[in-house]
Amino acid sequence: MGKYNSTDIPKTDRIPALVEHLYAKMPEIESARAVLLTESYKETEGEPMILRRAKAFAHILDHIPILIRPQELIVGSTTLAPRGCQTYPEFSYAWLEEEFDTVETRAADPFYIAEETKQKLREVHRYWKGKTTSELAEHYMAEETKKAIAHNMFTAGNYFYNGVGHVTVKYEMVLQKGYQGILEEAQKELESCQVGDPDYASKSRFLQAVLISCEAAIRYGKRYGKLAGELAAKEGEPRRKEELLKIAENCKNVPEKGAKSFYEACQSFWFVQQLIQIESSGHSISPGRFDQYMYPYYKADLEAGRLTREQAQELI
Repeated sequence: MGKYNSTDIPKTDRIPALVEHLYAKMPEIESARAVLLTESYKETEGEPMILRRAKAFAHILDHIPILIRPQELIVGSTTLAPRGCQTYPEFSYAWLEEEFDTVETRAADPFYIAEETKQKLREVHRYWKGKTTSELAEHYMAEETKKAIAHNMFTAGNYFYNGVGHVTVKYEMVLQKGYQGILEEAQKELESCQVGDPDYASKSRFLQAVLISCEAAIRYGKRYGKLAGELAAKEGEPRRKEELLKIAENCKNVPEKGAKSFYEACQSFWFVQQLIQIESSGHSISPGRFDQYMYPYYKADLEAGRLTREQAQELI
């Protein structure tokens, strides 16, 4: 493959086309994550929770269906539907199951859900009865608290039903060293742990979970690299074929290793953001100072003539 120079790419209507595709259909509920999560939890009964969580995360990343949509330059999606959503039964599920037959016609935020999806989720939900974090939270609540919530004096809101979120992670760490760099640091720290250390059990299991998660994130990126290569081999339109080859090249490097260009940095950033949402669907996962940690890659590519402002706008 020749040197990729974005100045050769003419101005396009790529972004409007992607937006039109995104809003062409009603949002859709999917079941893949819930099914895969439950498969893993059934296999890890009795293991430490932090390891169960990491193994479930890895199982999801290894098996959740993936796709690359037409005209995409940055890849990675938690769903097959353009505006789809996965469910998180480990946090809660009863409220959703109660709305299976009305969620498509409700006035606020309607979602399409196929009958097959309902059936798969009902099966999943049977396993989670009595095991969800919302049930655990309710168990800890005083009766006065439950009564106050029931009478709408206050509410725990969405925090009761899925990940808490409201965090900003070190995106720049993955951009600089990749998950392989983080994995190597965790492995070194794990090897230094001694059984006699007062925090050995919690620390060693945390580090093991880091290794499992980082390895899974690397494999996930490579799944997209492989898919892009396969699509490129079948693509007859020269420009799109070149784009797919570049996507394949990017995903062979990131998020495993540090980003070498603005394009790779954008792809690596998006993988991190997406993986956080796959793990727990937390609210308000802020990208932080995107301008600060992305600017060095933008500046270097711009000065070297590898990037135009128009190309950067297409990527972000």
